Amino acid sequence: MTNVSVTLSGLDADWAKACRNAVTRLNFLFKQNGIAVVLSAGGSKGPTITVSTDPGIKGDAVHGRTSAESDGANRLIQAKVGLPEKVTINTPQGVRKAGTGILEIIAAHEFVHALGQVEHSSHLMAQTFYKEPGDNAAGDKLKAGGVKLPPLLLAPDTVDTLKGIWS
Repeated sequence: MTNVSVTLSGLDADWAKACRNAVTRLNFLFKQNGIAVVLSAGGSKGPTITVSTDPGIKGDAVHGRTSAESDGANRLIQAKVGLPEKVTINTPQGVRKAGTGILEIIAAHEFVHALGQVEHSSHLMAQTFYKEPGDNAAGDKLKAGGVKLPPLLLAPDTVDTLKGIWS
């Protein structure tokens, strides 16, 4: 089992909460699917994913930016994840900040990129997400194909890719 440290650098409270939730939920999915990696928010051992906001990513975007360095077996050495400073959603009442569930999906998507999945496929690793506002921020969702997120879901191809790297 490999421990990967996730370092949260200068994030606001919403992003920090979303990243911690993503770590917790991804760890559950990794264990459930036999992927031998554990993310640790604030950890100091093993490979590191450093997470910060990137002012170059606009608020209407539902993506981040990840650059990663891996070893010969495609295992992470270190990665930098950039997240949008804020994410907005258009509702019948006007534009507002998106809920932490949407932020969690964006963070988890970038963490999986850092762990070795380069390709976009489906579910959490879709190329394109569509925002669906809830009655309030807590009910906001992202839609990828026919799947609404949250909750976090890993597609079978993502599980296979990660198991191939982290077994």
